[in-house]
Order: sequence, then structure tokens, then C-alpha cells
Amino acid sequence: MGRITVLFIRRLWLPTLVFGAFSLICVAVYMRLEGLRAIDAFFWIFHPYSIDYRSVRSATKLFSIFVYVGVFAFQVWIAERVLVTIFNRQGLEAWKSMINDASIAKLKDHFIICGYGQVGRTVVDQLTRLEIPFVLIETNEGLCRELLNDGVLVIQGDAKRQDVLLQAGIQRARGICIVIDSDADNLYITVTARSLNAKAKIITRAGQQRYANAIRNSGADEVIIPEYEGGLMTGRMIQKYYPAQGSLE
Repeated sequence: MGRITVLFIRRLWLPTLVFGAFSLICVAVYMRLEGLRAIDAFFWIFHPYSIDYRSVRSATKLFSIFVYVGVFAFQVWIAERVLVTIFNRQGLEAWKSMINDASIAKLKDHFIICGYGQVGRTVVDQLTRLEIPFVLIETNEGLCRELLNDGVLVIQGDAKRQDVLLQAGIQRARGICIVIDSDADNLYITVTARSLNAKAKIITRAGQQRYANAIRNSGADEVIIPEYEGGLMTGRMIQKYYPAQGSLE
């Protein structure tokens, strides 16, 4: 909301300032021509139909036409600035960001995905296909912009920060999937997420077995080691060609 407000201020400050000066000049001229009070002169600017053409000077009639055209021109100028703000690239991104934030605030019983690396991309694709509600936390601004344009609910920020997890709705979430390419970060996020939601299901990635044990002891419900899981899967594939051998565990 703050971003779109800043964009409007940048676009509208000049026409607003010029229109204010124009109005003051018109008020002064009307007061001089007809001896009006300031409030009555100001009223004439926005409601020219209130002018009684039978009782005013010819100069006042000509000036009122100028005022009418001027007010119309300012209306066009301001409308153009508003439309440009809404429909230019920055404006569209700001609107999408505002809708994204509002949608995240309404999420309940969802999953939070931390990290959009190789594993995170696969998780996001799967959840999208299964229509499971989720919100992604990613630090890369360019990736966040692309995902936002694709309609993915995303928060740009560091998942190690409590305020970012709270913004993602950790207290309302069913669970969190932590798949950042750093065991230390994954461990820290696991501890933080567990402290914010004791009932959340926590699935965490680990690169090494020693970290897997530490992460599990810190509150993770599931710990995945992609390289280890990939090795097991490869072994099972090889096993198909040796049916007489025992099963791989």
C-alpha cells in the first residue's frame, strides 16, 4: 500500500500544486471583478452554473469561460497522471504487490516454502499442480518479481527473521518447508518456526547427516537429504536389474 501511495504522490504533486495556484488566482480575480467573498469566489470555480449571467459583468463572463476550460484541462491532466500511474510497469507491479499482500493475509492452513532453489522450484511446481495453498519466501528480488507476475504468492525477505515468517502467516499455517541451500540457515529457521507455531509441521532440507540430526532434534518433523534420497532411488532403479538380490534400505 505504501509503494502505490508513493507512486501517486510522485505523479500528482505537480498538477496538484499548479491547480492550487490556478485556483488562488481565479479566486482573487473573481473577488476583484465582482467584490465576492473568498468562499463565494471559490464556489464559482467548481460550480460555474451558479453564476447569474444577467447580473455579472461581461469581463466576468469571459473569465468564467477561461476558468471552466482551465478546470477541465486540469481534470484531464490529473486523470492522465492517475492512469499512467496505474497502468505503467511500476504501477502494475505495485498493484500486484498490494493484491499479493492482501491474499497472503487471508491465507489459512497453508504451507510456507522457504527458498526457491532447485528443490524449492520442484516443491512449488508440485503444490501448484496439487492446488495446495502456499506462500513462498525468497530473498532474490528479480525472482520475486517474476513469481509475482506469474501469480505466485511470494514474500521477498529473509526467512530467518521472525517478522518475515509472521508476514507469511506462520501462526496460521499447517506447516513450513525449509529448502534453502544452507544447513545452518535451515537449522535456524526450523528453531524460529517451531517457537512461533508449536503445532506446525516442519519439513527441512539438510545437506549433511550431522546437520540432519541437529535439525531433527530442533523440532523438524521430517528432514530430507536430497543427495541421500537420490542415491537410494538410484540404487532401487539398479536393483530392478538384479531381482534375486535383497531389497535396499
